[in-house]
Amino acid sequence: MIKKRNEESLLLRMILIGERLRRRRKTICKKLEISTQQWLILLHTARDPNIPFIDFNEHKKDMLPKEIASTLGTSRPNVTVLINGLIEKGLINEVQDQLDKRQKRLKLTEKGTDLLTKLQLKRENLNTQLFQDFSQEEMQRGLSFVDKFIDILERQPNEI
Repeated sequence: MIKKRNEESLLLRMILIGERLRRRRKTICKKLEISTQQWLILLHTARDPNIPFIDFNEHKKDMLPKEIASTLGTSRPNVTVLINGLIEKGLINEVQDQLDKRQKRLKLTEKGTDLLTKLQLKRENLNTQLFQDFSQEEMQRGLSFVDKFIDILERQPNEI
């Protein structure tokens, strides 16, 4: 009935990895009293160089909410709700854009910077443990594979 296929096996393993990573993120974010999406917004605002498909060397300005919504693959209204929660917690501020006064860019507050700084060491330690059995070459090949897969996935329709 169902044949063994590499494509199916890879996808099911990726789903499993995603679920296990989701559980880890959920635990971390619960301790921080923010959602996973809010954590990702903080990382964007901090200009984390590990965020895929954004070159912060070329993107010199602080990010706009619509840019974050685009990279997260979610709606602008959804991001606005998440941003408002981060503003209420004192983790980010909105700063008026110098060229277009109608737009507001996001900036980490001192409290937001402190939170990410404390989290970063834990994040690095966890990631080091996860990848300790892989060489740099293996990780680079994995990154290339995943980036290519994401690119193909983005071009595919969402229907069966």
